[in-house]
Amino acid sequence: MNIDKTYSTLKQYGFTEYEAKIYVALLQSNPLNGNEIAIKSGVPSPKVYENLNRMCEKEVVFPVLDGNYSTKKLYSPLPYKELLRKIELDFQNDTAFMESQFKVISNQMKPDWSELYHLDGYVSSIDSLRNMIQSTEQTIYLSCWNSELELLWDDLLEAFKKGVRVISILFDVTDKKIPWLHFTHHQGEFSDRRHTGELSCVLDEKSVFILHSAEGNAHAIISSHTALTRTTLNYIRHDIYINQVVNHFHDELAAKYGENFGGLLDIF
Repeated sequence: MNIDKTYSTLKQYGFTEYEAKIYVALLQSNPLNGNEIAIKSGVPSPKVYENLNRMCEKEVVFPVLDGNYSTKKLYSPLPYKELLRKIELDFQNDTAFMESQFKVISNQMKPDWSELYHLDGYVSSIDSLRNMIQSTEQTIYLSCWNSELELLWDDLLEAFKKGVRVISILFDVTDKKIPWLHFTHHQGEFSDRRHTGELSCVLDEKSVFILHSAEGNAHAIISSHTALTRTTLNYIRHDIYINQVVNHFHDELAAKYGENFGGLLDIF
């Protein structure tokens, strides 16, 4: 018998250390008087009656009279099966009460528009974005590389099929036939140098997901902060705008800034 475990378990259900020792002593032998309880339980004599009075109030111990009608008080424990039923009922009542309170509290919660979460790790970050895409209802703006597009493809396609407006731009190329509004970033050293490991996504124009996975040190942030959401959305839009201009006027821009637009891109 693991007596210490028995004491610690009783303490989890409202017993003090002394009360647990007294109850177990009375289960082992009863009825007992105060001195006998002290000897059997190891509880100091001055503390026995103090704890017995409290245990009687809680109805886990009861005073009894011996057959000789002596004035000496004897004590017996509440049968352990009754104690277990009492604990179970108390637990159920407490659980029902806490459930009702938690429900009221959670219904009063209003999301903080400035919430900001940080995620470490590539797999956990991508999984979080997939979950966000699955719950999106209106729009998805996505800027990424084909490696991430491959991982997000099924969720993006499902969102598109259910009516979500998807707009994307890739830093490299893909062989997929993309059914939504899609753009390709200008290819070259600039993209490789400045956008390596970059992914930006704005969902329903209410939340933003930004991933950096360069050099294997993957981490992401998720936020519903209005400033961050709007800035990221404008970044993706402006990148699309600029790359459309580059695609339509490549020769003119190359003549002015060089084949790789170094005269423009290396300003800073």
